Amino acid sequence: MLSVLMLGAAVAGPVASAHAAPATASAASVCHRLVVKANSSNNKALSADNRHSYKKAIGHNKATQKYVVQAKRACRHARHAAEIRRALDGAQDGARTAEHHNKRAYAEHDSRAGRAAAHAERNVKARLRIALRYS
Repeated sequence: MLSVLMLGAAVAGPVASAHAAPATASAASVCHRLVVKANSSNNKALSADNRHSYKKAIGHNKATQKYVVQAKRACRHARHAAEIRRALDGAQDGARTAEHHNKRAYAEHDSRAGRAAAHAERNVKARLRIALRYS
């Protein structure tokens, strides 16, 4: 009889604790997730640049900027907020520069502007890697 009661308590313990799990994600995971999304979008822009699909790259640059802005807001109370903000500021500037070069490459059929956009996107990739390390 005693073993049945102990077995019942052992089974009830983990089930009860699983229901007590928080429903929302922590602020740190939201910060990290948005930096990952920005990185993914920037990788898509870099891939589009390598295929000379400048119009698609422009869209991915805009998405990168959007995720960077959201990540800056979500990461403002993170443990290494200053380092993350510095890296995200650099990434945002680079994404703006890449968008500008992609627009020029698309409108003027300028391959040099396309290479400059790819260079800016590689710079954004490095900045986002720094932000990922700290987020």
